[in-house]
Amino acid sequence: MKKDPNETTYFRYCRTLDGRLEPVDTFVHNGRVVPRFVPETRKPQGDRSELKRLVREVMYNLNRKERRTWGSLLLGLSIVEIARKEGVSRSAIYERIRGNSKGQGGMIRKNDYVHIWWRDQRKKYE
Repeated sequence: MKKDPNETTYFRYCRTLDGRLEPVDTFVHNGRVVPRFVPETRKPQGDRSELKRLVREVMYNLNRKERRTWGSLLLGLSIVEIARKEGVSRSAIYERIRGNSKGQGGMIRKNDYVHIWWRDQRKKYE
């Protein structure tokens, strides 16, 4: 069964992350034409200062443990997975996010982005 070529192998061009067209070389691998991406096309374009600034903005007012938890949540890990990875209970992660009954902090009080995420998560399950 022979497959039709995809757009990259047919046109021999692909777009970079910033939208520029880059020529793509092809070669035959296991009887199929596949694109060959040279290392220059795989390198990140430009500097990462924009990314660093964005990460700093999203993580403001959080300590190291809270930043690790928030980063895991942003990557799509569940609270159970985070708790298992850190070797703590699920309720410890919830307290870290919400704060505890003694009125001590919580990530949602320190960081507006966490607060918005938490509010949206609660709405989703109501």
